[in-house]
Amino acid sequence: MTTVRDTSTSRGTSLATRGTNQTLTEALKRAGWSSRDLVRALNPRLTAIGEPILHLTAAQGWLRGSAPRSGTVRRTVATLLTEATGCPYTAAGLWGTQPGRPEQLKTATDGLVGPRPLTDVLAVAAAWTTTSPGDQAALYAVGDNDLFTAVWDATRKNPQAPVLLAGPGADRVDPPHTDVLEDHLTDLRRLDDTAGGGALSQRYVRNALAGVLDLLHNSRYTPVVGTRLLGIASGMAQLAGWMAFDADLTAAAQRYQLLGIRLARAADDEDTIANVLGMLSYQHAARHKAASALRLAEAAVDHTARSAPVVRARALGRLATAHAAAGNAGAFRAATELCRTLLDNPGTEHHPPALYYFTPDQVAAESGHALVELAASQPHRANRLLSEATDLLTPLTDHGLTTGFKRSALLHGIHLARAHLLSRDATSTVDTLHRLASHLDEVQSIRCRNLLAHLRRQAGSRIHTSSGADALAAVDRALSAA
Repeated sequence: MTTVRDTSTSRGTSLATRGTNQTLTEALKRAGWSSRDLVRALNPRLTAIGEPILHLTAAQGWLRGSAPRSGTVRRTVATLLTEATGCPYTAAGLWGTQPGRPEQLKTATDGLVGPRPLTDVLAVAAAWTTTSPGDQAALYAVGDNDLFTAVWDATRKNPQAPVLLAGPGADRVDPPHTDVLEDHLTDLRRLDDTAGGGALSQRYVRNALAGVLDLLHNSRYTPVVGTRLLGIASGMAQLAGWMAFDADLTAAAQRYQLLGIRLARAADDEDTIANVLGMLSYQHAARHKAASALRLAEAAVDHTARSAPVVRARALGRLATAHAAAGNAGAFRAATELCRTLLDNPGTEHHPPALYYFTPDQVAAESGHALVELAASQPHRANRLLSEATDLLTPLTDHGLTTGFKRSALLHGIHLARAHLLSRDATSTVDTLHRLASHLDEVQSIRCRNLLAHLRRQAGSRIHTSSGADALAAVDRALSAA
């Protein structure tokens, strides 16, 4: 990871003519941030899109009147300050770098609220997939109520048959082409299992989605092939949203998932809609927004009323995670038990390809994580909950790296290390941190790296042995080399 110092002025502007940046100064004060805090918030966004991070002193120059040369940095700083303060900031407002050009905040729901014909949805999706990574990092995440409105509109719109957008002379998409595209989507999901949402994986999936959207726009196909193409596009949008979440790009994840719901609705695919709603629920639970997580998970369960058992089980697993985030242990266990019962009795219905990973082992991994969250919120019951979590997470962390699910093994290893830390088991914490450090370079997941960095800061204040210092140093080396 390259670190650069950015204290330069914007082109044609000098420190002497600009003076102190009062707007930026007031914005930081409103956010309760120092200049270093701003760069600390900015750097993960830059990492998520493959941009070099900045030196922690970079914003000091901006306060004195300079401006970042990078438009991506300027726009992303404006987005971060908007999110932190609730007040709208733009790059032009902070630095005046685009005189005469009106600038508006770009949000995750732009073009995706209200009734939208399929042609409009496809146009919005195509435009979004071709935006620069910098624009995706600078996108503004909407509040929960605005997101729910967009989700409601997306799930309630009546499906419509795919329309033929291209003229008679256009190339025809035949079933063998869709077979290849469906296989490619399967391969991309496996890529996520191994690598996670690094900048390269995000770009690759985004390009693949753009290719399918191009076929929908510019090719000829039968209604059956058109429906399959929409299903592939919705699956790729869902995967792109998941990878954006795995890169800690909340707004981009929201937008991709909304597109996934719209495209799935056009294909009359209730299973995918439920799966996307469940992913949105999981993402809210991860951000400690339990009420929103529950609302989305309950919607996911509602959409599986006529689905195969494995689809209903997947939705109930998301509901269990949401209950754990809300601190409701009883509801968590009830939803988990129903989930396991359905998985044990899969029936004869079609098993959606997107849920190939959803097995009893995955339920155990998610349950282990949920138990750690419950223990953190219920200290009086922590010992029993953490013991149960450790029993579930240990085998998955030990063997996950050899099963093709490296990202999941790393993620749940981080949760296991946190369980050991909360249990005050220094020896097990140190052992797990060493193991995580030795495998970090095998996975590109930015979220995992950020979670491990947070855990390392927690462990640094609680572990004061020589072996602990060695483990912390190993984690530091692994993170700096990422």
